[in-house]
Amino acid sequence: MSRSDRARHERANWSKAQWVRDRVRAGLRRARSVATVWPGSVRLLICALGLWITALVAPGPWALLAAGFLVGLGFLCLRRHHHLGVLLIVFACLFTVQTTMLGAGRGTEEVTDVEGIVVGHSQPGPSGWSRLTVLTSGGFTEVLSPSAPAEGSHVTMRTEALDDIRISSDDATVLRTPNRLWQWRGDLRMQLRTDSLASGHSGGALLPGRVVGDTEPQDSRMEDDMRVVSLTHISAVSGSNVTIVSLGAGLLAGLCGAGPRTRVGVGVLTCMGYVFVVGFEPSAIRAAGMAIAVAFVFLRGGGISPVAVMSSTVCILLTVVPVLATSVGFVLSVVSTAAIMFVVPICLRRLSLRLSMVPAVVLSALIVPLVAQLACTPVLVAIDPRIGLWSVAANALAAPAVLPATVLGFLSLVCGGLGLIGVPGLMWCAQIPAWLGSLCAWWIVAVARICAGLPGAALDWPEPPWGTLAALGLLIVLGAGSWLLVRRKLWGVPVVVLCICLTALIIVVGRTKPPAHDWLVMICDVGQGSATLINLGEGRGLVIDTGKDPKPVDVCLDEGGIEEFDLVISHFDADHSAGYAGTTWSRTLHRLWVSTNAYGGEEMHSIVEDTGAEVVPTARGRTFDAGGAQIEVLWPPARETAGAEGTEVRNEDSLVLRVEQKGLSYLVPGDIGEDEQFIVAQNLEPVDVLIAPHHGSSDLSEDFFTAAGARLGAISVGENSYGHPTPRAQRAFGPVPVLRTDLCGTIAVYANAAYSTGRSCGGDGQ
Repeated sequence: MSRSDRARHERANWSKAQWVRDRVRAGLRRARSVATVWPGSVRLLICALGLWITALVAPGPWALLAAGFLVGLGFLCLRRHHHLGVLLIVFACLFTVQTTMLGAGRGTEEVTDVEGIVVGHSQPGPSGWSRLTVLTSGGFTEVLSPSAPAEGSHVTMRTEALDDIRISSDDATVLRTPNRLWQWRGDLRMQLRTDSLASGHSGGALLPGRVVGDTEPQDSRMEDDMRVVSLTHISAVSGSNVTIVSLGAGLLAGLCGAGPRTRVGVGVLTCMGYVFVVGFEPSAIRAAGMAIAVAFVFLRGGGISPVAVMSSTVCILLTVVPVLATSVGFVLSVVSTAAIMFVVPICLRRLSLRLSMVPAVVLSALIVPLVAQLACTPVLVAIDPRIGLWSVAANALAAPAVLPATVLGFLSLVCGGLGLIGVPGLMWCAQIPAWLGSLCAWWIVAVARICAGLPGAALDWPEPPWGTLAALGLLIVLGAGSWLLVRRKLWGVPVVVLCICLTALIIVVGRTKPPAHDWLVMICDVGQGSATLINLGEGRGLVIDTGKDPKPVDVCLDEGGIEEFDLVISHFDADHSAGYAGTTWSRTLHRLWVSTNAYGGEEMHSIVEDTGAEVVPTARGRTFDAGGAQIEVLWPPARETAGAEGTEVRNEDSLVLRVEQKGLSYLVPGDIGEDEQFIVAQNLEPVDVLIAPHHGSSDLSEDFFTAAGARLGAISVGENSYGHPTPRAQRAFGPVPVLRTDLCGTIAVYANAAYSTGRSCGGDGQ
């Protein structure tokens, strides 16, 4: 072998040896890395398996399979992507704990007793039921109850499962009344409400909701205006309240010479006390958890990212109180906070360089509400499929009044609390900040009302889930275009323009079509309920029923151009009468027509007290002329015992009206059932338009539909669990067009039974 061959052979051997040594060293490093990671991973795996076994009692096998899949995926990622693997394993653990806690909160499917302390409840709805938050030995449980015991009461109730909560058919049994601390809390909230309402304007109704979450003084119009312009987070307690109060208490302690730990301790104690007074509102609990987490980090002496604090707090809260995951307020709070933390600093940094002449305060006032509004849009359209052009402007205009209203309301709360325990003079002092805070709150209400009344304040958007997906997709496109513009990329311009065009296209295609000016009768789209509007000319009308919610009937009257009207309530079921307040917004109600059999009920007196309307009882056989419309009452006959049973809600006492107007005849039958329909059919003259009784229920008489002989059928119906309209009810109309408000929107009928619909439904709603 030559010298050169030996040299090449030695170099080859050396290269192979070096390669082997490198591989051995790499294997040792990898082994040391795995040995370092493995003990912690084993502990996480054991924890996950233990929680998984515990979660076997919880509903939802798919959730457990998902948790197991995440654990396995996490271990596969440990070698190459250590942080991702640990994140997946920890997330699976938290997910399993949440599944377990949520299952425990729901309880079993069987009828069981729930015993605990009532720590919160919603205001009774139109049906009179309230949603109670009960603190039991197993955590928080949500119970739908026909009664609302005082907060702090120790109660027991017989419950059964209902979707993601529990329901009790009977009133809660109070085992122990609220103690002195809970009584003081109730008196304190009532004192703040009294001092605020003494201002005499709408701001006084908003301030208690802003400070302690007491939204009962707010009327339905205020709630709707705030919702339309996305100011709902101001109308009730939000995370900013807890932050303002805790930070203010800490700063005040600092001014008194307290050290860092004392300041943090004062802030945490104030936060906990404030949350107790407010109640267990989702946003307040989240903000309180974040404040306490930040305090512990500060006491430890190390810094941590606010995003990390928020993320960890959200995970812990969802683990301990999983019912928050179903709270819209909590979801909106987390989404907006995350968007502000991630997006706002980048936007401010970039815009400060480009717009150096604009003060940072002005930029923040514009950017923060804009980013928060855009981030919350996919969630908001899932709740209420509408978007507003003035939401950002309303938030920016209302923002300067939020801080002073909150601080002044809190000062009134503190003075009132000290006054209730006997400190002299403070009860009187509490009225001054309450009056000033109500004045600031009045500005917020005025901004909401003005912006909600502007054109484009509530534009129609597709229903979820497609509307939510469309909003999310457009938001991603807008974010990409804005990022390109910030980086001075010209491609950002067409991307933003494309986003705007697509948004406008969706709004135009899905918009509600207004009726022509010569409409005679409108069957309003009010969801699962009934509301019919008769045009009497020159801005006058006759409204028959109002639906359950005020806003839909208000929109219907706006579309019809009605300014003065009489109101007919067929019967006092909530889906026919609870939305009456919406008819009176910026309009004049003259007379209230009710059945003689329902005369004198509490619902009737409530409407009269609110509106001052003149009550006109009526019964079968009465006819009257209303602005050219001849109306005949076909049902019910007057009962001899009407006075004794007047407060009872009965479908069989529904008013049935036959109307003739400019050659068009139509029948509005309320909720009468099969027996009543059969009796009415014996002397019923044919009509052009028939509205289905009881939203298309199967409790019907074919003789009634045959005797009506209508050329056009209409069904006022919305999303429901009753199966309305039933196939039998739709077939009973015969071979004529049948329009449904849930598919077609509001239905306008003209002379000769011509019609138009708010939404396209193919000309036949069947």
